[in-house]
Amino acid sequence: MKKLETRKYFEKLHDLFFKKFVKDDRGRENTFKRENLINILSPGRVNIIGEHTDYNLGFSIPIAVNKYIVLTGKANDSDIVEVYSEYFDSFYRFPLSDITFDKNVKWVNYLKGVIREYIQGGFKISGFSMVIGGNLPMGTGMSSSAALEVGVAKFLEELFNLNINREEIIKYCNSAENNFVGVSCGFLDQFTVVYGEEGNAIFLNFKDLSYKYIPFDLKDNIILIIDSKEERNLSSTGYNKRRDECREAVKIISSIAKNKNIYSLSDIDLDLLCRLKERLSDKLFKRARHVITENRRVLLSKGYLIKGNIEKLGLILLESHNSLKYDYEVSTEKLDFLVDEIAKIKGVYGARLMGAGFGGSVISIVKKDKIDSIVDIIGSNFFKKFAVTPNFIECLPSNGTKRVKY
Repeated sequence: MKKLETRKYFEKLHDLFFKKFVKDDRGRENTFKRENLINILSPGRVNIIGEHTDYNLGFSIPIAVNKYIVLTGKANDSDIVEVYSEYFDSFYRFPLSDITFDKNVKWVNYLKGVIREYIQGGFKISGFSMVIGGNLPMGTGMSSSAALEVGVAKFLEELFNLNINREEIIKYCNSAENNFVGVSCGFLDQFTVVYGEEGNAIFLNFKDLSYKYIPFDLKDNIILIIDSKEERNLSSTGYNKRRDECREAVKIISSIAKNKNIYSLSDIDLDLLCRLKERLSDKLFKRARHVITENRRVLLSKGYLIKGNIEKLGLILLESHNSLKYDYEVSTEKLDFLVDEIAKIKGVYGARLMGAGFGGSVISIVKKDKIDSIVDIIGSNFFKKFAVTPNFIECLPSNGTKRVKY
C-alpha cells in the first residue's frame, strides 16, 4: 500500500469531482472553483490491544493510522445529496427528505446514517455533492466505516458551519452505525478516528471515555497489517451475538453475586469469575474470561509502551490472539495461519487478529529492514495454503480526522 501523497490525491479528486458533477452542467461550471471545495482527510484505526472490550466498558490502546478515507465536495443549492465513490466506481443520489436504508448499496448507509443523526439532532443540512476516495482498505479491520462516518461528520461541520464538539461527533457517528447501519459497535473506532495523534497511542477507558496519550516510539520497527482477504460483514456475522452473550453473562453473574454494582464484564475480576465457573455455561465463561484477561493485557501493554519495551508488547499480542481464538471464538483458519507463520520469523514482535475477527486482518510489529523478507515468506506460504495472495499494509500513528486546504 503506497503512501498517500495528500496534495496530489486531492488534486485527483478535484478533477474527478469536476468530471462527475460539473462538466455537463454549465451553471455549476461557471461557479466552480477548486478552492471552494471542502477537503477532509479521515484516518483508519488500528487497535494495538484491547479487542471486544469497548462495549464491555473496559480498556484498549488504539491508534489512528496514516491510511485514509478522503472526501471532497461542496453544497449544491438543492435538497439532494449526490455522491460518487471512487472505491466502488458507484454513483448514488437521494433526497434529504427520504433517508432510508439501502440493502443493495451498503456503503452509502454509513453516510446516510450520519446525515440522519445530524438532522434529528436539529442541525440544518442542505444538499451537497461529494466524491469519496482514499487508500484505506475496506473490510480489513482498520475501521473504514468509522473513517467514513467521521469524515462525513467533519465535512458537514465544515460545510454548514455547525457548532459541534468532538464528543458529539463520536456519539452521532456511533449512533449512525448502531441504529441505522445495524452494527452494535462500541465507541472505540469513532473515538480513535476523532482523537488520533501522530506519534502517540491512546489509552482509552470506555467506562467514562476518559483517555490518555501514550508515546508510541516504534524506533526501527513498523506496524504491518496483513489482510487475509477473507471478507467480513459485521452486521451479518456473530459480532452482535457476542455482545448478547456478554450481556447475558453479566446478568447471571450479577444475580448470583448479588452485586448491583456489576454493570459490565469489566466490573468482574478473574477470581470471582473462576469461583462462579460451575454456574455458567462453558460458552459464557469463556466469553467473560476473554474480556477480563484482555483488560489485564491492556494494562500491561500500557506499561510496556511507556517503557518502550516492544518485545514484551509483542508477546502480549500473541496472548491476545490465543484468547480471541479459544475463548471468544472469533478467529478463522486464515487468521490463525497468518499469526502462526509470522510469529516464526526473526524480526517479528508478535501478532494477533485485529478488529472484531470473523475475517479481516492480522496486526504485527516488525523490524523495518525485515519487511521485504516477511512479505515474501508469508505471501508465498499463504498462497500455497489458500491460493490467495494477502495484502500487506505498513502504517504508523496518525492525527485524527481533519480538514485540509489545497
